[in-house]
Amino acid sequence: MPTSRLAEYQKKRDFAKTAEPAGDVISDAKAHPLEFVIQKHAATALHFDLRLELDGVMKSWAVPKGPSYDPTVKRLAMEVEDHPMEYNTFEGTIPKGEYGGGTVMVWDRGTYTADEVGPDGDEPAAIRAGLAAGKLAFSFHGERMHGSFALVRTKRGDEKKPQWLLIKHRDDYVTDVDPVAEYTTSVVTGRTMDEIAAGEPPRKTAAGKLMPKRAPSEAKRARKEAGRKEAGIEPMLATIGTTMPDGDGWTFEPKYDGIRVIAYGTPKQVALVSRNGIDKARQFPAIAEALRNLAAKSRTPFVLDGEIVALVGDKPGRFQGLQNRMHLLGDGDIAAHEKSEPAAIIVFDLLADGDASLLDEPWTKRRQALERRLKGATNSTIRLAETTPDGPGMLARARTDHWEGVIAKKTSAKYDAGHRSRNWLKLKLEEQQEFVVGGWTDPRKSRIALGALIVGYYEGSKLIYAGHVGGGFSEEALKDMKKRLKPLAREDSPFVSVPKTNEPAHWVEPEIVIEAKFIQWTDEGYLRQPVFLGVRDDKPAKAVGREKESI
Repeated sequence: MPTSRLAEYQKKRDFAKTAEPAGDVISDAKAHPLEFVIQKHAATALHFDLRLELDGVMKSWAVPKGPSYDPTVKRLAMEVEDHPMEYNTFEGTIPKGEYGGGTVMVWDRGTYTADEVGPDGDEPAAIRAGLAAGKLAFSFHGERMHGSFALVRTKRGDEKKPQWLLIKHRDDYVTDVDPVAEYTTSVVTGRTMDEIAAGEPPRKTAAGKLMPKRAPSEAKRARKEAGRKEAGIEPMLATIGTTMPDGDGWTFEPKYDGIRVIAYGTPKQVALVSRNGIDKARQFPAIAEALRNLAAKSRTPFVLDGEIVALVGDKPGRFQGLQNRMHLLGDGDIAAHEKSEPAAIIVFDLLADGDASLLDEPWTKRRQALERRLKGATNSTIRLAETTPDGPGMLARARTDHWEGVIAKKTSAKYDAGHRSRNWLKLKLEEQQEFVVGGWTDPRKSRIALGALIVGYYEGSKLIYAGHVGGGFSEEALKDMKKRLKPLAREDSPFVSVPKTNEPAHWVEPEIVIEAKFIQWTDEGYLRQPVFLGVRDDKPAKAVGREKESI
């Protein structure tokens, strides 16, 4: 006989056909720690099943787009029937024709706690009360999911499937990393959905964690200790220049093609914060260690502005050389790429030196202080950016060595943090910029995964169509991009005007940023012969606009 709490669950399933557990209510349910599991489920539509332990069963919600670490994103969560606790370890394939037929992956697991517990310390009672009131605040303590969230009921719907919203609270775990796109394997077996569906054996790979090993609060301390005023600084940005500036008072530097970071260094820790607010210290441990040693040598903290670049021999390479490294999370993978694909940080500004803030000082004084700070400390990992008053000479070198361009900086200018300033000019030699992906087309003939990306840029809040990017992909890159895009699926086009496509189009939420090079803009405002260079997770989609043509 079905147990009353699991009657609906058991009624829907034929346990002679499905390997799902029949289960039972756990009568001696423990009060703490309470378990949670999130299972990726490719049924009629791909979705994620969130399950929270309460009173011996798993309270369950179907979350179509999966969880997000962005507090501005509200994810629909449809309440479904309670599941048995044995379901927490279920991974496999439900037969076609059975309820929920399709592949199931254990995407994350761990414990959870109520954010607000009464003086009696009765956590299950607090969770019951929150669910009854239609608002439960709780925190994940999982392998991938961390921090505080809220489940908020919006309407009861048909009573069988009340609708809720899953919302991230603002805390130390907020990040622009999309966990749905970032993690595509099981935390239990290391398998992909396709490998689970094929019945392949578990892989001996440890599941990566979303957050760096050190706690986010430690990264925050690195920022605060390195510079009070500079603790949350955003980098100064260059304006596109179409002509070489005339007259004295300018200096010229190579335009490096890497990941822009603000580096906060103390004798104990380092944070390498990208323009998206993501700490890249874990992906580039050699750089982080070199900067920590630099701070330890002088026993004073600092805040630097620089660019992480791939190395080709002893020279800075192009952005594509960082593609295999910038998204890694597993310690073994990171260590392997440290040797096979080395990187360096090229430093071009000093924003804080010990207790002294340099933001309001002119570039000349900041440069002098930077040279003193790095004197005798530069090496293959920490490099000082070149600079010269000879603009034409620097531009000639850029053309000869096939650089992306040159940066011109006004020597009397202060550091205008967070702003795009005419005191810094970006002189480009080729057309290359970031674009936002709004969709993709079906592949033709023998091409795999997808045909082309449908890309654009923002004008205010409007996403403007710029063209199709189909060249420059390896087979691995095509598969990776398809995995990133599928969880972001939407029914309608995100572009202000629906683009015409040669093949059937699939629309996505405009969250992924790529970099592409191209010959020129057409008179109609489209890209001519664009080539994919890589994915950018260091720049927010909303900040991507159309850049002007090169010199």
